[in-house]
Amino acid sequence: MLKPLWLHLDTIAARIRDSGRLYVGLDFDGTLTEIALHPAEADLAPRTRGALERIVALPGAELGVLSGRKLDDLRELVPFEGVFLSGTAGLETLDAHGHRRLHVSAEQALPESVRASMGEWCGRFEGAWLEDKGPAFAVHYRAVQERFQPAFCSGLRRRFDGEQQHARLLHGKKVFEVLPAVDRDKSHAFAEWVDGDRSAMSFYMGDDAHDEAVYPRVRERNGFAVAIGRFASRAEYALAGPQQVTWFLEWLEREWREAKRPATTSTAAAGPDAEILAPVSP
Repeated sequence: MLKPLWLHLDTIAARIRDSGRLYVGLDFDGTLTEIALHPAEADLAPRTRGALERIVALPGAELGVLSGRKLDDLRELVPFEGVFLSGTAGLETLDAHGHRRLHVSAEQALPESVRASMGEWCGRFEGAWLEDKGPAFAVHYRAVQERFQPAFCSGLRRRFDGEQQHARLLHGKKVFEVLPAVDRDKSHAFAEWVDGDRSAMSFYMGDDAHDEAVYPRVRERNGFAVAIGRFASRAEYALAGPQQVTWFLEWLEREWREAKRPATTSTAAAGPDAEILAPVSP
C-alpha cells in the first residue's frame, strides 16, 4: 500500500539535514499540471513555476523533468536554465549544460508503415489523433466518445500485432505510446542524470505508466518514489494530484534552504564582553 507523503515529512526533514545534495525529478503532465484535453492546453501555473524556479536556485540542488512529451515541447514548457530534461520517455535528453542526445539510432527507427497504419485507424474515429514525437509517436483518444473507446483500443492493439520486433506499445491515460523496440525508458534517463552521486537525496514524482520504471531505480538509491493520483504503483509514497505536488515542492524548498543556511556566529565565540542582541528574523 502506498504511504501518504504528508505523514512522513519528519523523516524527509531529517534526511535533508544529513544530505549534501538534492535531486528532484518530476513528470510533467498529470504531475506538475492537470491532464488537459489536448497537450497544447497544458501549462505551468504561476505558483508551480515559482516553486520550480526556487528549487533550481537552491544550493546543492538539481531539478529534472522527465516527460513523455517530445523534448522541444518540454523546453518551451520548462524554460529554466540548468535543468535536466528528458523527452519522449527517455529517448531524448538535454543535460543542465545544454548537451542534447537522441538515444535511438537510424537502424532502430520506427517503420513508417506502423505510423501509417495507426494514423489510418485514428481517421476512423472522431476525436482520435496521432502526435508525432520524432523517434516515437502517440495515439490520443481522450476526445473519442466514451462508448467508442473500447472498440478503438482493441482495434489499435490488433493493428499492432506483428510489430513487436520493431516497436513497443505502452498504454497510458487515454493515450497509446508507440516507441522503438530499444531497451531505453525514463529509468535510464534518471539513472544517467544522478549517476555517481549515490549519497545524494533524491525524489521522483510521476503519474503514468512511463513512470513505473523509474520508481525501483529511486528506491534502490534510498530515494523517495512518489506516485501522483494512483492507487497501485511500484512507488512507495503517494500524493493526490498536481496541487499537492506544488505544495510539497514549496515545503521542500523551504526546508532545504533553512537546513543549508550558514550558521551565525554565536555570542559566546565573540567573547564575554560581547553585546547580547535579540535575534533578527531572516
